This record gives sequence, C-alpha cells and structure tokens, in this order.
Amino acid sequence: MELDLGDPGLLLRDDVLADPRPFYDLLRAEAPVWQIPGQDTFLVSDPRLIREAVARPEDFSNNLVSLLHNDGTGCPVPFAMAAPGDPIHVLSTADPPLHTRHRRLLQAHLSPSAVAALEAPVTGIVDDYLDAVLAAGRVDAVAAFSDPVPARTICEVIGLPASDAPAVLGFASGTGALLDGITDLDGMTAAIGSAIGLAVFVQNRLHESLDQPADQRRGLLAVFAEGIDAGETTAGEVRDMLITLVTAGSETTASLLAAAIETLARNPELQDHLRRNTDQIPEAIEVILREDGPFQFHYRYVPADTTLGGVDIPVGSRVMLMWAAANRPAPSETTDARTDDRGPAPHFAFGRGLHFCIGASIARLETRVALERLLDRTSSITLDPDGRITRRPSIFIRRHASLPVVVRPR
Repeated sequence: MELDLGDPGLLLRDDVLADPRPFYDLLRAEAPVWQIPGQDTFLVSDPRLIREAVARPEDFSNNLVSLLHNDGTGCPVPFAMAAPGDPIHVLSTADPPLHTRHRRLLQAHLSPSAVAALEAPVTGIVDDYLDAVLAAGRVDAVAAFSDPVPARTICEVIGLPASDAPAVLGFASGTGALLDGITDLDGMTAAIGSAIGLAVFVQNRLHESLDQPADQRRGLLAVFAEGIDAGETTAGEVRDMLITLVTAGSETTASLLAAAIETLARNPELQDHLRRNTDQIPEAIEVILREDGPFQFHYRYVPADTTLGGVDIPVGSRVMLMWAAANRPAPSETTDARTDDRGPAPHFAFGRGLHFCIGASIARLETRVALERLLDRTSSITLDPDGRITRRPSIFIRRHASLPVVVRPR
C-alpha cells in the first residue's frame, strides 16, 4: 500500500477505509500528530500523546463542534454541528463540570456490578435470535444476530419495549452516517433528519415514562425520571443523553460482536479452545477489542491555540484521538506479541480518561454472553464460501455490513 501523508484525501481512500492498519502504522512511525494537508484537523496516534490530551480537557474539549464529511472530491472537510458550550453537548460530548454531573447520574447503574444483573435478560435475548440462526444454518450473522441483539439489549437497559428494537436499529444506522466521514453533503442532511427522528422518538418515550407512576418505570428511564423530578437534570439533557445511549449502545456492541464472530469463524482451533475453556472468553474479547475494536477515534475541539507533541494546533481545530492507532504495536516493536502471563495488554478501545466509555461493561457482558451461548450451542461456525463479507465504509467505526456464516448445532 502506497501511502502519502501529503495527500489530503488519504483518510478517505478506499483501501485505507478497507484496512486502515498500515495507515495507522505510518502515523505512529512518522507523524504521531498529523495535520491533514490544507485542513485544521489533526490526528493523534501516539499513546503517550493521547493520554496527555485526555488529561487536558481545558485544551482539548469533548464538545462535538464539527465533524468531517466528504466534500465530493474525496477530501474530508468540516461539517458544523453545534457551538462550544451548546446544551446539545451532553455526557460523552460534554466537558466538566457538566460531564461530571451527567456521569454521576448514570455511573452506579452502569457499573460492572450493576450490569451483572442484566445477564439473565441478555441471555434470553441472545437465545431468541440464536434459535433462528441455528434453525436456518446459513445466515448473514450481521442481520440475524450481531445487529439485533445489541438493539434489543439497549432497549432492555433503557427501559424500552422489545418492540422498539427495529426502530432503534434503524435510527442508529441512519444517524451513524454523520460520523462515517465518507458521507457527502446530501447524505449528511439525510443523517441529520434521522437524528431529529431519533430525538422525537426518545423524547416521546421519556414523556411516556414521566407520565407513569414511579413503580411502573423501567431501566434508565426510571433513573432519568427520578433525576428530573429531583432537579438533578432536565428533560432536554435526558433526551440528548438517550440519543447517545441508543446510538453508541447499539453500534459499538454490534461491531464488536460481528468482529468476534468473524474471528471465530476464521479460527476453528480458537473455537474449540474456547468451547473447552469458556473462562477464557473474556480474555479473547479483550484481544479482539485491541486488534479490531469498534471505535477508531473520538473528536476533540481546541478552544484556544495550543500545542501537542511539539505541534502547534490553532484555535478551532479538530483533533482526532486515534484509539485504534494507539492500539497498534509501537514502531520500535519487533514482534506482534500483545499478551503475556498477566493476560491481554491494555487497550484504548473504550477510550481513556474521564470520558472512558460508560457503557463498556454492557458491551463486554453482551459479547461474553453471546459468545458463550453461540459456542455452547454449535459444533462449528464457518464462513459461508458462497457469501461475501463486507464492511460499511467509515473512518469512525469498524462495522460489518454483512457476514455470511454457516453454523452447525450440537
């Protein structure tokens, strides 16, 4: 792969979208803070510099002020979203002290110990879809399993009826185009329309919950309603937090789950090993998160002139903290060994610092349960030789569009 860091369209090139790892390795080796030529956008790929950036929220704001989109010629250009400090910036796109208040509202309910209580309902959700997969034998694992399972699960977590899962899936897919980077201006307009539709959808569900007696509310809707009643948050903030939870909660795990299924389908020995040693499934998930994690980066906004890694970054710039690049081997490493006797090496797949993904425990639980049930109820999982694996082109999330597999029940 010929890669020219002087090419302003490099980030959106088809071969880079298909497999960005050589590009990430080049950034790590030659340009740990790389400015897209002609743009006020900087990609940070060095783990040390990423850790420094997340520790400087006053210099690198999490407000999602703008995104990148395709200008029609294959170059990424900015698309304005919301001004710094706008009320739309909540939870994952908010800065302290607002972010602190939002996270405090949810943290106890999304901690590993709290999420453990979801294992039984998640197992039921997984088995519902797995029944159909096993009955068919030959399926697209994305459409039949890795997409609908997280959509149903996030409905369970939020307190939405299971019948809302198809709508959640549709809204998440339509809104996701905003972050793909390859979307043209017409596509961005359509994605904004999907985001507005999602906002109306969750707002209606929130109002329905607020109209219910407290003992009939479910999931996080009950937590949010209690927070609104106590004056700890507002209905507008909750609406925007629900948008984040719906989109991130479905997209992230769907991507991780499909990547895990493909990994298993390509490696019969790993399948058999994990069938015999189910206690090692969590460790295998961490390896997949590091090597093929969903989120490639998150945006930061620069409110005043600053520097990072000796590079001047002017006010108003976008900074992309490249989690997936930071997970790659350092340029000085001569081997690809990522694990030792202490287990998998640490990774950035769920971010780092005060904005570490608040839903990480849910994603890990869903994926573990899904793999446990899938391996327990099958004798083999293989790629369908008559099918074609495709990924949705995106600079933001590594996401399967199709994953044809053949499964054989025990």
